[in-house]
Amino acid sequence: MKGIFRKELKRALNIAPWRYMILIFIAIVIRALLLIIPVIFSNSIDYITVKNYDAAIMLLVFLLGIVFVYRMFESFYISAYYKLYNKLYDFYNRLALDKTVHNSLFSLSRFSSGEYANIAITDVDVICTFFTTGVIRVIQIIEFLVIYVYFYSLDMVIFSSAVVLSALMIFLAVRYGRKLQKYNEKRKDSLDGMTAGIYGFFNNIKEIKSYHLFDLINSKGRKEIDSYLEKNAKYSVHYNVSNHVFLYVFEAFRLLSVLYGLFLVKQGHFAVGTLLIIYNYYQKIIDNFTSILTTNLDYRNVIVSLNRFYRLVEYSKKEKDGKMLEKSDIQGSIHLDKILYGFRDNPTLKNASIDIPENAITVLSGRDDAAQNGIYDLLLKLNQQHEGIIQIDQYDINEIDDDCYYKIISCARRQSNLFEISIKSNLMAINDNFDDVLAISKRIGLHDKIMKLKDGYDTVLMDTTPISQNTRMLLIITRCLLKKAKIILLDDIVDSLDKEHEKLVLDILDELKKDHTIVIISNSSEVIARADQEFDISDKKITPVI
Repeated sequence: MKGIFRKELKRALNIAPWRYMILIFIAIVIRALLLIIPVIFSNSIDYITVKNYDAAIMLLVFLLGIVFVYRMFESFYISAYYKLYNKLYDFYNRLALDKTVHNSLFSLSRFSSGEYANIAITDVDVICTFFTTGVIRVIQIIEFLVIYVYFYSLDMVIFSSAVVLSALMIFLAVRYGRKLQKYNEKRKDSLDGMTAGIYGFFNNIKEIKSYHLFDLINSKGRKEIDSYLEKNAKYSVHYNVSNHVFLYVFEAFRLLSVLYGLFLVKQGHFAVGTLLIIYNYYQKIIDNFTSILTTNLDYRNVIVSLNRFYRLVEYSKKEKDGKMLEKSDIQGSIHLDKILYGFRDNPTLKNASIDIPENAITVLSGRDDAAQNGIYDLLLKLNQQHEGIIQIDQYDINEIDDDCYYKIISCARRQSNLFEISIKSNLMAINDNFDDVLAISKRIGLHDKIMKLKDGYDTVLMDTTPISQNTRMLLIITRCLLKKAKIILLDDIVDSLDKEHEKLVLDILDELKKDHTIVIISNSSEVIARADQEFDISDKKITPVI
C-alpha cells in the first residue's frame, strides 16, 4: 500500500501544483506569525518588569498589527484550502465514475450498493482531505524543529526533555495507530452494510408495505445499525482516550518545564518573559503533537480508503485506441467462436459458437437465461470472455474504438432502467430530433399512451409515475430504435408486450431487417415465426434450430 500512497501523493501534487504552492506559502506565513506573536508579547512583559512602559506599549501596538495580518492570512488559508480540496475531490470523484464505466459487470458485482456509494463519496473525501491538510501538517513539523532549536539556545535540559518526550510519544502513537487502523477497517465494513441496508429499505418500500414486512426488515436493518454503532464507538473511544493520555503527559511536562524555567529565572539565567515563550511554545508542541496524532490516524484511514478505492480501479480496463469505423463500414454480421464465459469452473457458456448474419432477424430461444443474457453482455462489452473470439464482420470487437462501437449497436432489455427525468429527455438523450421521437412513438403505439398522461412528454419518470409495465417496455424499445444502430439486440422484452403492441414492434423490425442485424431472445411463437433463423441456447452451448 505504501507504493499506492506514493503514487497517489504524486498524482495529487500534479493535479493542482499552483494551488499547492499558494497553500504552502500561506501556511508558512501563518505558522511563522504564530511563533513571532509570543516572542513580542514576552518582550513587552520584560519591558513592563523594568518599568519601560512606552516600549511595552509600542510592542503591544505592533503586536496588534501582527495579529491582524495573521487573521487575514488565516482567511486566505481557508479559501485556498477549499479550492485545493474541491479540485482534488472533483478529480477523484470523476475517476471513480470513469473506472465504474470501464469495469465489467462481473467486476462490479463484488460491490454492494452501500459499499460503492461509500467508496465514491466517503473514501474520496478521506483521500482528498488527507492530501489537502498534508500541507499544514508538513509546515507544523518544520515548526517543531524551530521550537527545538529555540529550546536548545535556552537550555540543554529543556531541549533534551522536549525532544525525548516528543520522540517517545510519537513512537507510542504510531504503534497504537496500527490498532486503531484495524478498528477503522471494521467500522468501514460495518458502515457499508448499514448503508446498503438503508438503500434496500428505501428501494423495497413497496414490497415492505404490501406484505407488511416492516418488523422483519427493520429487525435486520437494526442489527446492521447496531453493529456499526458498536464498532464506531469502539474506534472513537480508543482514539479519544489515547489522545487524552498523550496530551496529559505533554501538559505535565509543560508545567515541569515552566517550574524548571522559574528556577533559571531565579538564578538570573534569563528574563521572566522567556517563561511565557516556553509556556506558549509548549502549547504549540501540544497542538502540533495533536496534529501529528491526527496525521498518523488520518494516514492509516487514508490507507484503508485507498485500498477500497483501488478495488474499484484495479479491474477497470484501460481505454486503448481502436479502429475508427463509420456505420457505413459495418455490414453487421456477428461471429462468436469457441467462447468460454463466466466462472471457469462453472461457466455460463462453454465452447459456444454462433454465426449471426446481417440483414436478418435471429431468435435465441431456450430456457438458459444466463447464457442468453451472457451473449448480450459480451456483445455490449459489459463483460469479457476467458477464451474465444467475438467479431463484428471481420473486426474483433475489443479492437474497435468504443465511441465508434457503441454507435453501431443498441440494446433493449426488460430490466433496463429509465432515467428519472422527463419522457422527452429520456428519448432525446438518444436522438435529439424530436420529429424522430414522435415518428417512432406513433408507429410503436406509444404516443397515445404518453399523451394520456397529465404532463405528456414532460412527465418525469419516477417509481411512483402512473405508467403501466407495457408502456415502460415500449419506452425502452423506442429508446433503442431511436439510436438507429446497425445492430439491434432485444431480450424477451418483446414477449412481455401485449399482442397488439408485440405485432407493431415485429412489423417495425421486419422492415428494419432489410439493412439491420436484429437479434431477439424469445420463446414466443409469433416472434419465432418472423425469424430468419433460430438458435437454441441450453447446456451452456448454442445449437441451430432447423
